[in-house]
Amino acid sequence: MESLWKKTEKNLQEDKKELDKECKADVCVIGGGITGISTAYYLSKAGKKVVIVERDELADKTTGNTTAKITSQHGLFYNYLLENQGKAFAKKYYMANQEAIQKIEEIIEEEKIDCDFKRQDAYVFTQDIRELEKIKKEVKAVKAIGGDAEFVESIEPNLENIKRCDKISKSSRI
Repeated sequence: MESLWKKTEKNLQEDKKELDKECKADVCVIGGGITGISTAYYLSKAGKKVVIVERDELADKTTGNTTAKITSQHGLFYNYLLENQGKAFAKKYYMANQEAIQKIEEIIEEEKIDCDFKRQDAYVFTQDIRELEKIKKEVKAVKAIGGDAEFVESIEPNLENIKRCDKISKSSRI
């Protein structure tokens, strides 16, 4: 099944050129996924001449098959981090994700990128009543590291069989 993202977004291959001659650059970035493209972007902003070398298609494999959701919430993860890595580590992880979202928003504004970026609440939900305690622990963990989370009884639209949710607010900014 082809990803919706790849079906609907501008084809990045339009600007792709075969390397058919010698080229000079300050930096050669190997890999044209989100990490490689981001690295090239920041290096070019620092005044470096950058070349991206990608064997296949730009933003195709892992990057192209994502949901394009930019979030600090990756399932029920903060309680795990808190219990296994400690509060300082969990908070650094959370803040790094929040900073990344902020940077993406700044790039969109600075580069005047016409896209559908907007901040939304993020939810982790369950259809299994036995999972409620895990969700409650996650809310507590996010709050413990300074995040804005709450346990909510329902979401709109009211999806059938959703028992309870962990919500990280869209207003969670650094």
